[in-house]
Amino acid sequence: MSKRILSGITPSSEKGLHLGNFLGAVTPHLEFQGQGECFYFIANLHALNNVFDPEQVQNNTLNIFIEYLAFGLDPQKTTFYIQSDIPAIPYLQTILNNAVTVAELQRMHAYKDKLQNDVSQDAINFGLFSYPVLMSADILLFKPDIIPVGEDQTQHVEICRDIARSFNTRYGNVLKVPELYVKKDVARVPGIDGKRKMSKSLGNDIPIFADEQIVKKQIMAITTDPARIHPTDPGNPEKNVAFSFMRLLEYNTIKSDTMPTLEDMEERYRSGTIGDVEIKKTLFTVFMERFSEIRKKKEELKHNMDYIIELRKKGAIRANEIAEKTIEEVKAAVGVL
Repeated sequence: MSKRILSGITPSSEKGLHLGNFLGAVTPHLEFQGQGECFYFIANLHALNNVFDPEQVQNNTLNIFIEYLAFGLDPQKTTFYIQSDIPAIPYLQTILNNAVTVAELQRMHAYKDKLQNDVSQDAINFGLFSYPVLMSADILLFKPDIIPVGEDQTQHVEICRDIARSFNTRYGNVLKVPELYVKKDVARVPGIDGKRKMSKSLGNDIPIFADEQIVKKQIMAITTDPARIHPTDPGNPEKNVAFSFMRLLEYNTIKSDTMPTLEDMEERYRSGTIGDVEIKKTLFTVFMERFSEIRKKKEELKHNMDYIIELRKKGAIRANEIAEKTIEEVKAAVGVL
């Protein structure tokens, strides 16, 4: 019997998906399509924590939905849906609120990060505080076996597992406790600053579907070896983030026959016979080549909205069939059927 796999992504930015999203989330999602029964969703209710413009919420949600399809998500193999189309999710969240303590939620990274950034406890919205409970409802409603996530979400999945165990201890074996899956080699993609994880909010991302000039601007801003003052100075490839991105993109399989290999460029960088600008221009070329067909596919999908709406409806129908079975079991267990 095949495993059931579930994962979601929050449409919190109008910039769309970036290289870190592609390597850390999209790629594992596409790989899992051939390995089990996949449930993927756009977590637009989670976006309400920090996006307060209703038009932006709608646009961001639809944009990420289309971008996932452009990347190759197959709606014939995957149940692909939008979180707000599944009314049982917030219903289950309300029930799960009683299976978790305030102390447990106070230990969550997102909450503690706000406090460390001098945000008053009284100013933190309850949506952020209860984010792990809504995420638990997203997961437990569909009884998945595996949850593929980035490293920053592992703590939330662990509390989901704890909530499921607490619920089952109280009411019987109703909810499935899922397993966590983190693809270690790409789970934390560095930003162009070379210090922090790639993030739209930090502005250190390389957007995949942005205007070509915006992509180029971000690539040309990549951090390089600070000890290298002139192009003829010897440099350390490990301190030039462009080399990291080229390795992650599997540069040697994308480059044209006339372009140098990654190993050649690294050796020339060490000997001071290639400049940072040339390396960044090379990265820009292979980046645009790597995502050329995907960018075209998105433009095609944007002009076929009837198809997009139909896919959304089909995904919601399939997801609701599963969700309603679980919520009936939960309601019976707690006595509100």
